[in-house]
Amino acid sequence: MSTPSARTRLTEPFEDTGRLYYAMVGVAVLLVLGMVYSFVTVLTQGHAVTGLDNWGTDAGVPWGLDIGAFTWWALMGVGAIALSAIVRVFRMDEYEPYARIGELVTPLAFMASFLHILFDLGQPFRVLNTLLYLPLESPIAWDVILLAGLGLLSIAYLLVSIRRDLHELYHDGVLPSVLSPVYEALLIGYEAPTDSEGRGLRWWLAAGVLTFIPVVGGGLVPFVWGPFGVNINWFGAIQGPTFLAGSMTVGAATLLFVGGILRFAYDLDDVFTDETLRTFGVFTGAFAFTYMLGVFYEVQTGTFAADMADPNISTLVFQGPLASLLWLAVAAVVLPTIYLVVQQAIGRFSLLGTVVFAGVMLVGVLHQETWLTVGGLMYPDLMYPVGEYTPSIYEWLNLMGTTALVALGLLVFAKTLPVVATNGVESTDGVESNR
Repeated sequence: MSTPSARTRLTEPFEDTGRLYYAMVGVAVLLVLGMVYSFVTVLTQGHAVTGLDNWGTDAGVPWGLDIGAFTWWALMGVGAIALSAIVRVFRMDEYEPYARIGELVTPLAFMASFLHILFDLGQPFRVLNTLLYLPLESPIAWDVILLAGLGLLSIAYLLVSIRRDLHELYHDGVLPSVLSPVYEALLIGYEAPTDSEGRGLRWWLAAGVLTFIPVVGGGLVPFVWGPFGVNINWFGAIQGPTFLAGSMTVGAATLLFVGGILRFAYDLDDVFTDETLRTFGVFTGAFAFTYMLGVFYEVQTGTFAADMADPNISTLVFQGPLASLLWLAVAAVVLPTIYLVVQQAIGRFSLLGTVVFAGVMLVGVLHQETWLTVGGLMYPDLMYPVGEYTPSIYEWLNLMGTTALVALGLLVFAKTLPVVATNGVESTDGVESNR
């Protein structure tokens, strides 16, 4: 029996569709339908069903899990495209498979992020009014503007990046014929590059992404709004570096998580190797450590606020009812960091452990961003009652739905686009050539 060539294995996702794939698609579709049900319910019955309420005598919390999820998906999109661009600009060939994952994940993550803004506003017309009468004094408005710009750039970056692979696979007859008009449209004006060519359009787009990232994730918003006040949530210039560190953490953990799953699903041990996964894990841990420092600095800023409310919140974060939420989030980020670093230090590797701990880290950052959002809003600046908040079933359905939507997008990409770069890999059996 002959051993399948590298090219054959890399094109297996287009040809081999088993029951597990259809089962995952079915589960994802059901969760997306649950998200639609949640949105329609809030649309017809109002935000009262979510448990969110106003400050003041209502003793409510106006922002909850949807805003935490908005931040989390934004972190993922920024980090994934930043890491992809780093690999492309510095031509780190061993990590190109991770770069492709980042290119595919980024538009999906930004889409999920904007959906949570829609869920939080509750009415589509509120989104339209926000666009027509954009509140430029709002930090979130500027976040949305900058993230939208980066999202459009990420789509252009993805289309340019996959054209070479599409060209080869389409002419080899590997891609689904039913989508031929789409592939032909994407390949309009494409010419196969020669080895003598230097930096192409993809390189320049990647460089543009790296230039834009500090503005979005570094960033402009906290620099402008930092002097306006100090709060553990969104005031203080430390928020910018913390967001950037968080984006690199979530982006790296996502690439690690998806890369590990692709390796297991399609037996890509020589594409997502032990060494690259271990090394990527160390960088993920380093990003996570920096992110946790930023989180503690954010909390610390509240200890020297001008009024008494913010210092009280900072005390409660470390010693009061919010302390358990803080330390739970810290554990969910720190423990995976220790595992990923120790794994590299002792020269051992476990694919299952790497994927599981990368997933735990992703959940930990989501928890961290949500409690940071809710925590400060529970304690009004004026002498009003302390707010109460527990995520409602509708908010959970929103989060599960957007997660399923991103997973569904990746499942569709696996059957329609080259999830792993295949250009430069020989199609003859038993022969491989490095790109």
